[in-house]
Order: sequence, then C-alpha cells, then structure tokens
Amino acid sequence: MKIIIMFVGLLTILAGILPFFNGFGVVPFSGPVYSGIIILIGIIAFWYSIKAFGLWRSQKFITAVLALLIIFGGLIPFLVSMKLIPSTVPSSGPVYSGIIILIGIIAVLYGAKQL
Repeated sequence: MKIIIMFVGLLTILAGILPFFNGFGVVPFSGPVYSGIIILIGIIAFWYSIKAFGLWRSQKFITAVLALLIIFGGLIPFLVSMKLIPSTVPSSGPVYSGIIILIGIIAVLYGAKQL
C-alpha cells in the first residue's frame, strides 16, 4: 500500500517536469488546467492518507501533510492572481516547477523509506 505514496510523488514530479517540455502542445503546462491537475494529485494523496488501512498514525499524518503541500502547490497560482499572497511568490516558471518537483521528491523519498 505504501507504494501509492511513491506513485503520487512520481506524478507530482512529472507535473513539475512537464512545463520544461513546453513545445508539444498536447498537455497543459500552465494556467488553471495545469493547476487543477496538481490539485487533483494532492486530493488523491489526501484521500489515500485518510482511507488507507496500511498506514499508521505518523505515516497518515506525514502523507496528509505531503498531500496538503501538493494541493497548496496547485493553489499558489490562484492565490497570487487573487492577490491573497504576494506576487513575489513564484507561481509559474522554473522556480515554481522546481518547488513542485521538490515536493514530489520528498514524497518519493518518504514512500521509498516506508517500503
């Protein structure tokens, strides 16, 4: 069951890497659809952290925190555009993608440690 954490982390890393392949035009790399994909990955991870019987207390908590980080990573562009957080917070470009990739790497490393 803990391999799901790694899978969610890999999906998050992929979501962070996709903007670097901007020329193909098949997958959305920015905008509301891209942020929605990241939020959806976070919601799946959060649902897993609540429903999984194979996770113990601290594992559930850490998985839920990672899921909330992923969700917040997807919400950042919306919060910046609504001026709820300062525009100095990266909401697009390589720094934003790097943050998403870093969250995914943390999830993969945590999931690998649990196997």
